[in-house]
Order: sequence, then C-alpha cells, then structure tokens
Amino acid sequence: MATPIMTTIAEDALKAVPESYREASEALGATRWQTTVRVVLPAARNGLVAAVLLGVGRGFGETMAVLMASGHAINMPTSVFDSVRALTATIAAELGETAVGSEHYRALFTLGIFLFVVTFFINVTADVMVRGVGKRETVS
Repeated sequence: MATPIMTTIAEDALKAVPESYREASEALGATRWQTTVRVVLPAARNGLVAAVLLGVGRGFGETMAVLMASGHAINMPTSVFDSVRALTATIAAELGETAVGSEHYRALFTLGIFLFVVTFFINVTADVMVRGVGKRETVS
C-alpha cells in the first residue's frame, strides 16, 4: 500500500528535474546512463528521499492491512518466516478488551503516542525534503 505513493512521488521528483539539465549533460558528451546517474538522480535526490520517507510513514501507519497480513501472532518470532504482530495491530486488537485506566491501557496509549511521534517526524522530514526540491534554481 505504500508502494504506489512512493512510486508516484519518485516519478514526480524525476520529472521535476529540468530538461535543460539533461540536454546540457548530453551536449557535453555524456551518455544517457551517465546523465541519469550523475545529473538526474542527484538533482532529484531530495524528492526521492521524500518518496521513501512518505512511503515508510504510510506503511508504518497502516493498521488493518498489517493486522490481517501479519498472522496476528503474539509470540516473539524465532525465524524470519514466523508470524509477527506490529504495534498498530496490537493497539487495534487489544484496546477494545482492555480495562480503562489499567497499566495495559496506558501501555497501549504509550504505543500509540510512540507511533504518532515516529510518523510525525517521518512526515516532517519528508516535507523538508520536498521543500528542498522546490527551492532549486532552474537554469534557462
């Protein structure tokens, strides 16, 4: 679910690189591959990083998809192939059955605050990266 967001934002970042950059690079004798690696990717770097960060933030915030796909296992995994339970899935599954005011209830709210803070910082970082793309001067 995060992949479409990452792909769309990365595509926009690559398209935002001015055509004059590509033309100038090719006019200096660079191949298309050299132009891509040495001109286009560095120029689009902030947008590409923002795409990854927003995708990670989106994936971090998904609840029900993670709950269904994770196998809903409570135990600690002993192998890479064992089922796991994400923090979002834990909150969704346990909050309805927990007594209000109990330590378990407060622990679930602490998990929620932790998820909020991490997602907030990921989104702020991505926003700063996207604004960095817009501040680049274009060469005419």
